[in-house]
Amino acid sequence: MAYDLEEQESLAEIKAWWDKWGTLILSVVTAVCLAAAAMQGWRWYQAKESADAGTLYAQMIQAVNAKDNGRAQAINERLHTDYASTAYAGMGALLAARSAEEAGKKDEAVKSLTWITDSDKYPELKTIAAVRLAGVYLDEGKYDEGIKLLDSLKDLKDEAALVADRKGDLLLAKGDIAAARQSWEDGLKKTAATNPLVNVIQTKLSATLQPKE
Repeated sequence: MAYDLEEQESLAEIKAWWDKWGTLILSVVTAVCLAAAAMQGWRWYQAKESADAGTLYAQMIQAVNAKDNGRAQAINERLHTDYASTAYAGMGALLAARSAEEAGKKDEAVKSLTWITDSDKYPELKTIAAVRLAGVYLDEGKYDEGIKLLDSLKDLKDEAALVADRKGDLLLAKGDIAAARQSWEDGLKKTAATNPLVNVIQTKLSATLQPKE
């Protein structure tokens, strides 16, 4: 097919432009396509990883219900090793700690709870893990360690009352009744009236009420 002079000039300009920029454009398009493919692959991998971790977590629940602490701890270890990036790893650590406590294995419980409190991967579980760990310290008579742990917690919101309640328990066990009552009173101020914790704290305050002379 023959082109007139004007068309030939236009084609020459297009060819020159493509010779200059074509390689760059192809490189950019290729990079975008590869990035999109990688993202899709990563999403598929995350979904599969989460599904596999969820299956293990379900197996852990069965083990805990069956009072099989050995199996629960083995599954917990696998979640930590292979699926630490999933929420199930943090949830599994909490469940493993409960299983260990029920089996009288306080060291295993401390290990699982500390794994959460020392990590930045599970901020939504950190406070509850710290409160439970402080409870283990309470049972072991390590009152100062428990208080220090609770005092290290930051940005407390809805869980502030729970922390104050446990801190009050530690202070009372340590023999500081006034400080314990102050912690409980602080917790009461941060607790909604409908929260079951209100009755618990009020009972503790009533039990430690000093008689008037």
